[in-house]
Amino acid sequence: MRASLRSGPISPVNGALILILAAFGGPLPAQAQVQEAVDMDFLEMDVATVGVDLNSGTPLALLHSDWNELLPIWIGEAEAGAIARELRGVETPRPMTHDLLVSVIEEMGGELLEIRVHDVRDNTYIGMLRIRTGEEGQEIVREVDSRPSDALALAVRTGATLQVNPELLTAAPDVNFISSQDDYPIVRIRGVTASDVSERYRERFSLPDRDGVVVLHATHEVGSRGIEQGDLIVEVNGTPVEDVMEFLEEVGETSESSHVPIKLLRDGEELEGELLPDTGPGRIGERR
Repeated sequence: MRASLRSGPISPVNGALILILAAFGGPLPAQAQVQEAVDMDFLEMDVATVGVDLNSGTPLALLHSDWNELLPIWIGEAEAGAIARELRGVETPRPMTHDLLVSVIEEMGGELLEIRVHDVRDNTYIGMLRIRTGEEGQEIVREVDSRPSDALALAVRTGATLQVNPELLTAAPDVNFISSQDDYPIVRIRGVTASDVSERYRERFSLPDRDGVVVLHATHEVGSRGIEQGDLIVEVNGTPVEDVMEFLEEVGETSESSHVPIKLLRDGEELEGELLPDTGPGRIGERR
């Protein structure tokens, strides 16, 4: 639940109780009444990875829609750990909080259909769980207010659909980010999201057998500087780069107020482009 729903912090136990009561029809405390999202068209997205903001060291989740749209959400360390463990397939000896909530929902005959990230207020994203309960022919879908991070931790455990209000994407800040748990790390810096070249990306983008980093996403501003999804960046500031860490190191050596010249390959052709100065993005996430 959002911290703004009550004057003091919500403990894991109280938070779990509120969620369970809301989902299965029990009375809700007055300060935790659920506010339904207005009807709107949503964009289905996936949790790409969890990592850290390079500027602040704060954990965040990176959501994407086939890498054409991106939404970074700053979250807490506990929630980041819960999401990362599930993405990596790490099992714990005993159920953690989000495992427990999934079990409770299922044992009481409920099903987590989808989660929604539908609004932003005071630089805080607002999330929702949609849980189906009841017998066949008498099903009820209940909407439960949730922090996006908790909702994401539940979704990766259940396969529930992740739906995002597209309007949030237009206001999403750029962010310098690196994934801390993928076999092929992902970095997002100066408007470009890039990865080491895995076989999956090599096949998808028909990349040549050459070292470099593949562009998964480029902002509109960066795209106007000659960089597109599927490009293979092979040089930064005239220095060859073989992987994400070398790419990050070379970009970091350039003044934040300067453009970064790069060389890339596209359809067998060698091209030039540039990354933009680092403007220091605003932060949108969760109020802790």
